Amino acid sequence: MRLKGLNCVVTGGSSGIGAATVKRFVEEGAQVLIPDIDIDNAKSFAEEMGSAVDAMKCDVRIETDVQAVSEHAYKIWDRVDVLVNNAGSELNQTYDKTTLEEWDRVLDTDLKGPWLMCKYIVPGMVNTGSGSVINISSLNGLVGFPLSTAYGSAKGGLVVFTRDMAIELANTGVRINCVCPGVIETGMMDRWTDLMPDKAEAQEMLKGTMPIGRMGTADEVAGAIYFFASPDSSLCQGSVLSVDGGFTAQ
Repeated sequence: MRLKGLNCVVTGGSSGIGAATVKRFVEEGAQVLIPDIDIDNAKSFAEEMGSAVDAMKCDVRIETDVQAVSEHAYKIWDRVDVLVNNAGSELNQTYDKTTLEEWDRVLDTDLKGPWLMCKYIVPGMVNTGSGSVINISSLNGLVGFPLSTAYGSAKGGLVVFTRDMAIELANTGVRINCVCPGVIETGMMDRWTDLMPDKAEAQEMLKGTMPIGRMGTADEVAGAIYFFASPDSSLCQGSVLSVDGGFTAQ
């Protein structure tokens, strides 16, 4: 119960890594608000998780939606202790075939969204002199891959955004850090392998890119996120943690 009494906001927290994070936070005693674009799924998940979890509709690309989340969070709680910027949008497309709409959707969700959440949530943390922000980037934010110009640009930008924010917040008592998952068994990975001619072959190829010989799980990534949410990360500011089974160690 290391998070007992803490109030946490987890964007896109009704599926994948976000859902695993919400579960871990609740197990550790936290109250959680899930802003999610898929409100039906988020409400259903919140009901399943019990009274410690609530959900509200939010498209992190839209400033008024984000502002409404912040107002609601500070209305139901006296403070926000943890913000996890997990909501994301992927794209597997070459640079020249990427449309303007696709580029804007990915960049707005994966980079502008975390900025907007910080813009409206973090000042309250600064006022109380404490808080932890965890941005969920990606292996694609650290190394290059084909078919990833939009997604990699957004996730790479999120890594630098984290470091820049860390310097701005260094003397405020608010921590901001970044987790970069590798190949993780989630719906996102399923959608990627669905695009391949042979799904099973693509899955084996992905496992082969991981030195540990397997994909990671959402629960394993949630453990890293929990570390940054907990007091154990008190000296971490602007840290970028690869959770990738050794990929970036090669």
